[in-house]
Amino acid sequence: MERIKNLLTEIKKEIGVDKEVKLKIVPMKGKIASLSIDKGVLRLNQNVVEKLDEKELRYILLHELIHLKVNDVNHGSLFMKELEKYIEFEKTREIEIEIIKKLIQ
Repeated sequence: MERIKNLLTEIKKEIGVDKEVKLKIVPMKGKIASLSIDKGVLRLNQNVVEKLDEKELRYILLHELIHLKVNDVNHGSLFMKELEKYIEFEKTREIEIEIIKKLIQ
């Protein structure tokens, strides 16, 4: 938990998110992560966290924090443009595929 909190803090600084974010690692049935923009609560699926490496967790945290930064839960052009400032589109797809492979094993 502590390493994920540190990673979250690091990414927040990197992308310029000043809002407080409460991290909760909880069992979730159908999601990898979720973010409540209004409440500033980022939930990570406990089962997923146990299976992923730091690069993959970093991507998930970055992805969720970008939603907070652009103040939108959708994956529209504003979200994608902001995400691509920090990670190339092709790389996001590679990481997402790695995550999916680990989760279906």
